[in-house]
Amino acid sequence: MADRESQIVNFYESTLASLLASASTSTTLTAAPTTDGTTAINASPSSPYYLVIDPDNSSNREVILVTASTGTTLTTITRDIEGRHTTDPDHQAGTTVRLAVLAEHFVDMNDRLDTGLASLANAIENTEVGNGLTWTGTQLDVNTGNGIQLVSDNLEIDINGATDGTSITVDVENDLVLLYDADATAVKKVKASQVAPPVEVHPFIVMGG
Repeated sequence: MADRESQIVNFYESTLASLLASASTSTTLTAAPTTDGTTAINASPSSPYYLVIDPDNSSNREVILVTASTGTTLTTITRDIEGRHTTDPDHQAGTTVRLAVLAEHFVDMNDRLDTGLASLANAIENTEVGNGLTWTGTQLDVNTGNGIQLVSDNLEIDINGATDGTSITVDVENDLVLLYDADATAVKKVKASQVAPPVEVHPFIVMGG
């Protein structure tokens, strides 16, 4: 899986300026691919582009990946992306080169989307809300291909991470606390006045004869 943003421009077609031999991983074009007819695009490993060499020749057609270029100079290319040829073909100077919409563009887009969703799922799954609250257990199902599915969610409370409130005066009629209701098996908010004070137990001795 490649997390890369492959480039594509409209209506680009040119020719090879020199021989692209079978073992070669660099070449020169007659004209560079551009975004508007004048502004050339340059390739990098994270932002490459694909070219089809000799696109109208079914026996000699070759898709290449350009990962380093400046203008018409392609300094790093990966040959025969499709695996169409046992040995990479020679392409003579003057051979047509075209930038076409390819299956590889959609593979790159899907891979990039999957990587982004996985990062998003991880971010949501481990989010520090602050003040002792941590959002955990939330996951995005990115493997089914049927969209995004929220499969679980939990809000965990780390009481030791909460803001220290031991110095405040508790307003028992208005201040709220969280309480786990065992009968309802649910966390509920209640007024501080609803929380029963501790029962003081006095020891005593029972003596008998």
